[in-house]
Amino acid sequence: MLLNADIQKEMTSNKESSPFFAEIKPSKKLQRLVMLFYALALAAGFANALPLAVKLAVAAAIVLSFKFSYPKFQQDQRKLKYSEKRGWELSDGGDYIQVEVLPSTVLTTVFIFLHLRHQPAMVIANDSLSESEYRQLLVKLKMTATNH
Repeated sequence: MLLNADIQKEMTSNKESSPFFAEIKPSKKLQRLVMLFYALALAAGFANALPLAVKLAVAAAIVLSFKFSYPKFQQDQRKLKYSEKRGWELSDGGDYIQVEVLPSTVLTTVFIFLHLRHQPAMVIANDSLSESEYRQLLVKLKMTATNH
């Protein structure tokens, strides 16, 4: 488990000017979490006082939503990089675009909720990167958070 002392040590040992690159792979942890949310939604759809026909319609909508959105969690690969010169850049498989990381970004040892200006928010699970890369990303985000 990553401790604040570890992050502080990493922050002081790394030069702020060092570039950072990460290839964010699909997360098994995030896939399981999404499946749990859909299962809970399905259970809630049946555990109410609505007529059976409405329950079935709600269940069908939940299943269709899962069918169309879940494959994205299995195939989604993004690249994130940072340099002093260009700042943060993001690629969805194509060219890199500059992005601004917002101060509302939440950093935890399990998930990073990355808020970007004019882009959808990203959830990065710690199993999307190697342990070292995840720690470096946490450090780099903490170091650059004051640059907003």
